[in-house]
Amino acid sequence: MLSKARLSLLPCFITLCWSFGLASTPLWQIGKFDKSSREFAAGVSPTRGGPLDYSNPADDPVYVVGKSEPGKNWLAFQPGTSNGKAGHRAHPFTIEFTLAGQPRGVYTFTAALLAYSPRIPRLDVSINGHHGWFYQHPELNYDAGDLGSVFCPRYSTAMITFDFPAVFLNEGENQIVLTAIDQPDARDDSEGAVMVVGNSGIHYDALKLEQNPSGKFQPAEIGVEAVPTIFYKPTNGGLTEIIAVDVRLNERVKYGRVTLAIGEEKFTEPLSSDAEFGEQRINFEVPEFAAETAAEINVQLDRQTRNFERMLAPGRKWNIFVVPHEHLDIGYSDYQGKVAEVQSRVIDEAMDIARKQPDFRFSLDGYWSVEEFLANRSQQDQEAFRQFVRQGRLVVPPQYASLLTGLPTVETLIRSLYAGGHFNRELGSRVDYANISDVPSQSGSYPSVLAAAGLKYFLHASNGYRGPLLMQGRLNEKSPWYWEGPDGQRILTWSSLSYHQSRIMFGLPPKLPAIRDSLPIFLQSYARPDYKSDGVIVFGTQWENTDLNPDQMGDFPEWNKLYAFPKIHISDVGEAMEYIAKQMGDSIPVLRGDGGPYWEDGAASDGLYTAMARENEYRSLSAEKFSTISTLVNSRLRPEQGALDELWKNLLMSDEHTWEADRGISDPQSQTSILQRDVKEARVTDARRLVNHILQRNASALADFIPNPSGTLIVFNSLNWQRSNFVETDLDNGLEIVDLATRQVVPYEVLHTGKTLRHIRFMATDVPAVGYKCYQLRAANPAGYQFLVQGISTLENRYYRVELDAQSGSIRGIFDKELNRELVDQNSPYRFNQYVYVTGADAGPNRLIDYSNVTTVPKLTPHGASQGKLVAMIKLPFASVARLESSGTNTPLIESEIILPNEQKRIEIVNHVRKDKVYTKEGIYFAFPFAMDHAEFRYAIQNGYIDPAKDILPGGGHEWFTVQQWVAAQQNGVAAAIVPVDAPMVTLGDIARGTWPTEFDKRQGTIFSYVMNNYWDTNYVAGQRGDFTFRYVITSGHAIDPAALTRLGWEALTPLETDEVKYQDKAVNSPGPLNAIQGQFLSVNQPGVVLVTWKQAEDRNGYILRFLEIAGSSSKVELSTPVFKVQSAWLCNALEENQRQIEVSGKGVRFEVKPHEIVTVRIQGEGSTPQKP
Repeated sequence: MLSKARLSLLPCFITLCWSFGLASTPLWQIGKFDKSSREFAAGVSPTRGGPLDYSNPADDPVYVVGKSEPGKNWLAFQPGTSNGKAGHRAHPFTIEFTLAGQPRGVYTFTAALLAYSPRIPRLDVSINGHHGWFYQHPELNYDAGDLGSVFCPRYSTAMITFDFPAVFLNEGENQIVLTAIDQPDARDDSEGAVMVVGNSGIHYDALKLEQNPSGKFQPAEIGVEAVPTIFYKPTNGGLTEIIAVDVRLNERVKYGRVTLAIGEEKFTEPLSSDAEFGEQRINFEVPEFAAETAAEINVQLDRQTRNFERMLAPGRKWNIFVVPHEHLDIGYSDYQGKVAEVQSRVIDEAMDIARKQPDFRFSLDGYWSVEEFLANRSQQDQEAFRQFVRQGRLVVPPQYASLLTGLPTVETLIRSLYAGGHFNRELGSRVDYANISDVPSQSGSYPSVLAAAGLKYFLHASNGYRGPLLMQGRLNEKSPWYWEGPDGQRILTWSSLSYHQSRIMFGLPPKLPAIRDSLPIFLQSYARPDYKSDGVIVFGTQWENTDLNPDQMGDFPEWNKLYAFPKIHISDVGEAMEYIAKQMGDSIPVLRGDGGPYWEDGAASDGLYTAMARENEYRSLSAEKFSTISTLVNSRLRPEQGALDELWKNLLMSDEHTWEADRGISDPQSQTSILQRDVKEARVTDARRLVNHILQRNASALADFIPNPSGTLIVFNSLNWQRSNFVETDLDNGLEIVDLATRQVVPYEVLHTGKTLRHIRFMATDVPAVGYKCYQLRAANPAGYQFLVQGISTLENRYYRVELDAQSGSIRGIFDKELNRELVDQNSPYRFNQYVYVTGADAGPNRLIDYSNVTTVPKLTPHGASQGKLVAMIKLPFASVARLESSGTNTPLIESEIILPNEQKRIEIVNHVRKDKVYTKEGIYFAFPFAMDHAEFRYAIQNGYIDPAKDILPGGGHEWFTVQQWVAAQQNGVAAAIVPVDAPMVTLGDIARGTWPTEFDKRQGTIFSYVMNNYWDTNYVAGQRGDFTFRYVITSGHAIDPAALTRLGWEALTPLETDEVKYQDKAVNSPGPLNAIQGQFLSVNQPGVVLVTWKQAEDRNGYILRFLEIAGSSSKVELSTPVFKVQSAWLCNALEENQRQIEVSGKGVRFEVKPHEIVTVRIQGEGSTPQKP
């Protein structure tokens, strides 16, 4: 705890150092004072080149001022003397320098240090044989200087500055030797922080020596710092608190002692005579005191005595809830099969530890590990595991794995909780929290999803690499905090800086000295007055996919014997959160907003499969709905549960945050990269196969009950409103299409031809909600429906006039006739829908690749597509179409199709891109510059929408954003929106440059669809080539209408599905119970409600319908279905647990829905064969 005493006394030391050094002159400096050690050598010997061997004294650096270079001859890290991984020895770091004249005046030495090893050594300083030492006084820092800072929960800085006399130096050659000294210095072989050798050492920021030639050194000066620590020891009479008193001296002590008088008692300890200068630390154990108390510190040095009066505030009696845990990367560190076995062994080993240590508990990182364990362990081991879960000693949170939550649909996020939630329910174990580890930020809809699932708590263990949510927003210091979703539901959230905090702070196994050094720094985050609890969470004991260290408990039991407080509890998240929340009461802050998901940008490194996965997510909902409907129509059928389960697993794995191997960027041709990428992409293609299989099978099953012969095309609509959209299908030569509802021939456009067929596009009109419409395919010699138009470069309907730009292969202008406004910014460097290829960012380190305050923002160069041409202008009875071609950097062909429907206020764009593979850094966009100079933006998340200027969490991303259905801009009565069908990432106002802004400032109205990049240096794909398709729907109006745009987005992302009844499908055209023209399986009375899915209940007790409110208003919903006789209905949580019964009347159900609410309804009864209307 940083007490009042410490805060008030720090200036004493500063004054002591600088009172006679105001006119100082720099003599030399090593490194930059930038809170980073990046400029120093790491991993390479500073003396002989080659790999660094810390156990070899020959590798200790000797830095010659004026000759040596910081990046070659001074090491960033100096091990402490206890560091067994570095040879368990002293590591003297030497600085040699020359003074031209006789030394005079006062000299000031400054060492800026970074503290993120578990142990905090003292710095021993020898100046030409004159010896002293200084203690570090670390303070938490979020400047992200070193890469290690983004992983370390107690990354901190320490500044040591002291004066020394001229007599210490020589004219000519001089030497200063620095050594990191541990106390105690017994060998310690425990693991430490990320990318650090062992568990003890100093990281150097910078060093400098200054001179004040006219200064006069004051050998008798004394400085005192008194710190009531957080450490309490048990005694027979109660508790004692340790008061640390640091005494800074400028000369050797022959005889000295320090007396602390507090209350009625006095405590005296001797001073050492071993040092000529520096600090001495005395730890006094005093009886605990309850309130701020006056104290007097008496320092006796030889014949002089000094008194210091101080007010001391007692340290808080902390309870530390350590949650043993290991992160799960499904791949990344090794092949997924090996990861499955390692994670299964972790469960084996956790059970072994639990058998030996009754207090031990272990929390898994997702149900995937359980699934893999149960797949190949013996029945005996499976039952033992279940028993540990029942006892709460092994904890299984419900999430399947850590997902990139900006990418999935709301249903996929919910399904990610199903398997783990149901597993716990079957065992009767408590499930009240979920966690995501590693991934730095989450969708603003995630609290709504968790709350809808009946959970109370969320632990977010963030990795700040390329995602500085906590570095910039410090949500760890605001924890716990209520995260409120768009629907007003809240989840109590704890933000943990890192997911292996115990190892980073205490070592692995945990060691007493490291615990003692680290806790005071870590607890600075919670020493604020409004933090009403004495409990904090330390989450995670080791990093991902590693064999479990058997000594997880380490010195924790010994610690609790030695200290009464801080007391260490081995816990799970739920227990710790409950304890903390109870003490916090109503002082917990409420935050609302999106995380501006950071890591989702990596999905654009695999644009083809990201687009396919996005399509799978929405089409899977259609597949599940029609799978359910077919079983209700035909009682002989059952949902193909195996295929559905595998589909959902593939969808979850498509969104899981591990994309590729750890060396995917550095060595993209390595076997680990190739095979892990194959697995990830196979998940996507297999999901597509299953979606097609389920849809095709169930469409055929439904078609069998529709009394139409072969030669019928059936169009299915899974959304709960009637709609008209384009449909693409194959049409055999010699056939035409007839709308059986209107008996009119349907015009179509031929997209390409084969030997026996044409692939066509037509407008399917008024397809019933959650229903179908039938078209006859009859023999005819169809007239031509499409006509080439010559000599013009404009498309026009009653809503828009679209002017094309052939040279760039894009759009020059869009005039909205209703608004009487030009929508496209004519002064923009980009045309509308222009392909933009960005080069740069290859020279590293740079801030676009590596977030840090010390790296530079790279120079980027956008290259717009050019050398374009207008290929064709086509007039159809239902639309006008333009086709353009262009090319760009590393992109030999961009084909753009602009479609302007006659009767709908929208523009549809289809871009086909043929791209070459390169491994140089690239960012690829389609630009949509709207004529707005200070636009207000909105974008859709799973159950609402976000204003990035207002609705981003502190520290959330402001440079790129993940879009569900739509993104829009508005200004001065004009609004324009884009549905990015295939590419979920966008940037707003500018391309991604790596500036990592902390606010969303005034921006131009350009929306960039961020379709591809390779800006990572790990995990994602290094280069892309092939043929890609990126589709968009554009619309405009007077103002952003979130409900209308969300419906438009669901339509664009949820295609109408088709089934052609062929001769082999039906031997004869038998009468069927369904209508031969069109039919509807479900009616929902509210246009502001979306039917997300309709499925068989997991417990086989009825059917589950999930709804999403999109209009932002409360309403009373009535639903009815002709295919099911509803006898009872329940509102459930999202995991299908009944909450309360709701009204049923006839074949319908009534319930209320709140703004942006996720509503899950269970209906029970019996299927009924629908009657023809």
